[in-house]
Amino acid sequence: METIPVLTGEMAQNMVNAAALEAKKDQLMVSVTVVDASGQTLAVLRGHRAGVHTIRASYKKAYTANSQKRETAVIAKGIEDGSIPADLRYLDENILILDGGVPIYIDGIVVGGIGVGGAHGSQDVRIAKAGLKALD
Repeated sequence: METIPVLTGEMAQNMVNAAALEAKKDQLMVSVTVVDASGQTLAVLRGHRAGVHTIRASYKKAYTANSQKRETAVIAKGIEDGSIPADLRYLDENILILDGGVPIYIDGIVVGGIGVGGAHGSQDVRIAKAGLKALD
């Protein structure tokens, strides 16, 4: 029997809370979403002043990072330099190739993704990675 690590709802909630605290430090108005390995939402938190579009953007970034098993910023750079086909964006309606999506690894296996939407790309990435630290 094969055993694989699982991202739990409690872990996901801790991650969105940690990410939200990071955003609050700089008064950034964002939404944070964590998805599991199947791309289903486990936890989401929208800052009360974040734009309504940030909820969907954070989900799509988390979904893309999980699906592609790499950061959305890396994908965007690869499309820009030609090392990743631009047609990737058409694989699925939930693919979003903007900075701010990071895969979640446990024991070397992708178990989900975290996405942040609402700030500038590098800030979204920093906030997402702060959320990842909640797993430690």
